[in-house]
Amino acid sequence: MADQNKIQKAYNLIDENVDGRVSVGEICRFMNELEIQMSEDYVRCMLSAHLSKGHDGSDTLEFEEFVHLYQSIFSNVDEELEDESKDFVEAFRVFDLNNDGYICSIELQQVLSRLGLITQGQHHQQCQEMICRFDSDGSGVLDLKGTLSVE
Repeated sequence: MADQNKIQKAYNLIDENVDGRVSVGEICRFMNELEIQMSEDYVRCMLSAHLSKGHDGSDTLEFEEFVHLYQSIFSNVDEELEDESKDFVEAFRVFDLNNDGYICSIELQQVLSRLGLITQGQHHQQCQEMICRFDSDGSGVLDLKGTLSVE
């Protein structure tokens, strides 16, 4: 979870007029700068549970409301990333036949053969090429740490 300083920086980035409140319009303009097109009505609808009325009658987010929104969004993202990491580790273990923490081209070939994706004894060169493509340290094998960092 992001610390308070990072959240404050994000808030300040969106608060164009530095009035201590983020308006629906400011959010729309910020999203548009990120090339994410959103109408004010759409943003207002999405954030309705978090918005309050500003002194000028516009719908705004004060910092504490923004923190709550930010945390609710990113706590879900953190949970999803954690679930994906667990799934990835389980998938990695399927290919790591000898449980040494590495996947070599022979293990890859054996698993693909068991799955019926290649014929046993064929395509070893292709398996080596697949390993090399994602081998971040040039060791000729995939390790869990290096594989997780591949984008």
